[in-house]
Amino acid sequence: MIEVRVAEAGELAGLVAVEDAADGLFGAYGIVFPASSDIDEVADPDDVLVVGRPAVGFAYVGDVDDGLHLHQLAVHPDHGRRGLGTALLAAVFARAAGRAVTLTTFRHIPWNEPWYRERGFSEVVDPGPELKRLVEGEAWLRDLGERVTLTSKVMEQPPKRG
Repeated sequence: MIEVRVAEAGELAGLVAVEDAADGLFGAYGIVFPASSDIDEVADPDDVLVVGRPAVGFAYVGDVDDGLHLHQLAVHPDHGRRGLGTALLAAVFARAAGRAVTLTTFRHIPWNEPWYRERGFSEVVDPGPELKRLVEGEAWLRDLGERVTLTSKVMEQPPKRG
């Protein structure tokens, strides 16, 4: 069983390396992120779920409109394909406590839109005001690749493992 837990305050700085390594995988699809990460500056540890000691994967969430928004899910590539992302997503659904989960992601990247769709997500039809503002604030990401905003149905069970 994979243990997912709330991050400890001192762990956020270490997540920068996880994020940078995971972001490197996008290069194969022509997407290159700026080198600077600020998860350790913007996230409250209570809003970050992690796996591993030290953490090798994380999910950063926050309340948006009437649901829970997944700002980022990242697993270090050295630890990929072991179910850590699925375990983190299941923990996000548990945190959502029956509310819908939203996220923004790149289309057509195998571990992005298709991966989330396999786990019950669909495209947002009518975003709430907070989600609209969040998407507008991520406009710079559209310069890197086509984006999509997704939502889960209200989930009572964790997503399937895949």
